[in-house]
Amino acid sequence: MMEQILIIEDNDDDILMIKRGFKKGRIGNAVHCVSNGKEGLEYLSNNPDKGIHLILLDLNMEVMNGFEFLMERLKNDNLKSIPVVVLTSSNRHEDIEKAYILGANSYVEKPLDPDKFIKAILSIEDFWIYLAKTP
Repeated sequence: MMEQILIIEDNDDDILMIKRGFKKGRIGNAVHCVSNGKEGLEYLSNNPDKGIHLILLDLNMEVMNGFEFLMERLKNDNLKSIPVVVLTSSNRHEDIEKAYILGANSYVEKPLDPDKFIKAILSIEDFWIYLAKTP
């Protein structure tokens, strides 16, 4: 079964850039996108057999933001083993610290420059898809 990447992001332009980065890096993993943390939790609970390999999580979303998603994730033993990369526009020290306290595995600030954004996605891909070993 192909392992899947879940993108929890409400900005269509950012989703497009992430997908471009994956395409450029020739990621073969299936990608599923939802627009907020609540939809992400629902997708994960309704599809436990999808083999989610990585979650890319924005922090600033309506309905359920990234911090709320991370808090709910901590309550579910099945979800705690899925790596979460926070990919957000915030570079606030408080946000970085809070994300790690709530169990984020890494924190990446979204570059504004499209080329740098794609390079960031390729770096995430290199580490989390090819290098890191996950349960």
